[in-house]
Amino acid sequence: MMFRVRTISSPGIRISSGHDLGLMYVLHGLAGVGLIALVMMHIYFGLRPEKQPITKSMIFGWMDRDFYLEEHDPDRWAVETSSISQPSRVDDRGLHDAG
Repeated sequence: MMFRVRTISSPGIRISSGHDLGLMYVLHGLAGVGLIALVMMHIYFGLRPEKQPITKSMIFGWMDRDFYLEEHDPDRWAVETSSISQPSRVDDRGLHDAG
């Protein structure tokens, strides 16, 4: 933060006063604390016991059929199929099986 930075967008900004340098350090520290807090909250909300099946489905790409049927109403999400395409079936792990 104390060196002159030359980029395409800025010809080079030099902090000359101690007040500006102190403000830069404070803002940098607050941004670091905010980033750590957001990461901690993200991990906490991802690992809550009642949401573990959703977190597991994001990692592995599928969810148990029982959990899916418990959380989602299949009648609301019915897929309309035409006579040309074959409807896909979902097995116990939530994977689609064409045919």
